[in-house]
Amino acid sequence: MKYMNELFENMIFEKKEGDYIQCVFKKIDFSKCDLSNIYFEQCKFVNCDFSNSLYSRFISKNNEHISCKFIGVNMMDSHLENVSFKECILKYSNFSDSSLNRISFCDCDMSESNFISLKKFNKVKFDNCKLINADFFDTKLDKIDFRTCDISGIRVKLEDLRGLIVTSYQAVNLSTILGLIIDD
Repeated sequence: MKYMNELFENMIFEKKEGDYIQCVFKKIDFSKCDLSNIYFEQCKFVNCDFSNSLYSRFISKNNEHISCKFIGVNMMDSHLENVSFKECILKYSNFSDSSLNRISFCDCDMSESNFISLKKFNKVKFDNCKLINADFFDTKLDKIDFRTCDISGIRVKLEDLRGLIVTSYQAVNLSTILGLIIDD
């Protein structure tokens, strides 16, 4: 089924497989939903709750998320392209084995989230995000800019740091990965 140019507001989402194109979702409860095999394109999500939902093998293109909750969301092996997240909570989310292309995270809390073994990590922007204890193991961070982010306790392999853009303060914190002990 195809849904186009529709407004969904103040409801609990019940899985309706199909394509959602140019739809607006306001205050929708997607929590604990299985959103696999659903396609969203050019949609806007405002104040929606996706907590503990399953997005496995999910496709999302040209979508915008504003002030949404994604706590514990499983987006493993998904494809996100030209998607923005603004003022969203994505704690404990799993993006492992996914493709992220032209993604923007602005003012988001992504603490304890997993970005393990990403298939594609291209033109991803993090602006003023909390990435505390986030796991980027086996994900190349070349040309990723974390300068405005809190990356305390980030987990990453040494060889994946090449090309990562950080502040001098962040570089000192990352030196623990090298096993360095810095003593002034």
